[in-house]
Amino acid sequence: MTLPDTKKFLFIHIMKTGGTSLADIISANFDADERYPDACIAPDAGIVRRFEAYLYVPGLVTDVNALNGKLRMVRGHVPYAVRSLLNDSYVAMTLLREPVERTLSYLKHCKRYHTEHQGLELEEIYEDPWFHATFVHNYQTKLFSMSAQEALAEDRYPDGSPVLPTRREMGDGTQLPAEIEAFRLRAPSRVSLECFAASTGVISVDDQRLSIAKEHLSAIEVVGVTEHYDRFLGRLRDQHGWKIAAVPHRNTGDIDAVAADFRQRIASDNAFDVELYAYAKSLAE
Repeated sequence: MTLPDTKKFLFIHIMKTGGTSLADIISANFDADERYPDACIAPDAGIVRRFEAYLYVPGLVTDVNALNGKLRMVRGHVPYAVRSLLNDSYVAMTLLREPVERTLSYLKHCKRYHTEHQGLELEEIYEDPWFHATFVHNYQTKLFSMSAQEALAEDRYPDGSPVLPTRREMGDGTQLPAEIEAFRLRAPSRVSLECFAASTGVISVDDQRLSIAKEHLSAIEVVGVTEHYDRFLGRLRDQHGWKIAAVPHRNTGDIDAVAADFRQRIASDNAFDVELYAYAKSLAE
């Protein structure tokens, strides 16, 4: 442990905003038994357990609260509402990303790692109803506007696919009904994620949701944007005592050759995220 005081931090890690690169800095500032999920999972834990620890809100809340204040860093792909479900008080921190670039990064991740998306064009993955509703469509606004009840829910997106049981009912996944097992063989990444991810797919964003998201974002002590990652790290260092060997300028790389009309479609479909991102940039300055 290197931090000089007893501050505790909650990192709302939005997918594909660059938060994974923060892992080494977190490890340098907090011992393993002080940080979640490291304190709650074995070093050799499998991918299912790691997914659960990082994505599954009921499990994260139970694990963190059971440690009775021993944690000083909690992080996960979870909605902001998790903050209200934790017993301890945390300095909240998060990174947002320009919505078109975040979406393209996520689609490339799907193409690279998801069996059901390999060989597809990015536009085809974008049109996958479940992934679009759950991890693309105004995703950042959804995460910051969800209520605690919505964050804990295990509602399933209704697209005609077999309805998965709750995480508790799934058990270790070895005694699934034949219909669910067949579904898992067809769409393994979806089934793995749907077991744990918050129910963002069932939420429709509107002006009221955007207003709530902005209100919650303004309550976060350290807001950053991926494009100015150096400023985000600088605030952690200067305002909260983090030890950071260097504050690099995060280079998000050259803009890929993606058709302009597809980029415009993403921006139009995610208009609420575009507005929330503009607000985040104003908070991150």
